[in-house]
Amino acid sequence: MTAVLLVEDEADIAELITEALQAAGLEVRGAVSDEAAYEALEREAGRFAVLVTDINLGVGTTGFDVARRARQLNDRLKVVYITGHAAHMGRFGVEDGVMFPKPFSPSELAQRVAEMVQTTGSP
Repeated sequence: MTAVLLVEDEADIAELITEALQAAGLEVRGAVSDEAAYEALEREAGRFAVLVTDINLGVGTTGFDVARRARQLNDRLKVVYITGHAAHMGRFGVEDGVMFPKPFSPSELAQRVAEMVQTTGSP
């Protein structure tokens, strides 16, 4: 359980975050929609240490919904939300979810995620 699932519907942002996470030594699995995220979670939820998800995924459900499903499948999964609208975090987010408001530094995000992966106790 050392991979990161990144759920981001904007390709340019996903690319920046993926590059930063990989530079931090992390394995990244990307999903460009809620449907792709649900499919990845159903197949391999136990493989992921951290879920990094945008809250507004355009069409379909939200990052909050993806995180709740992810936690049903893997209750130890750490969750990081990335968003331009942090006001409703407390009402909709999963317990212990971390908010990274946009704009943010991809390298700072990657550093925080790498720290979270280390605390999962994975080899």
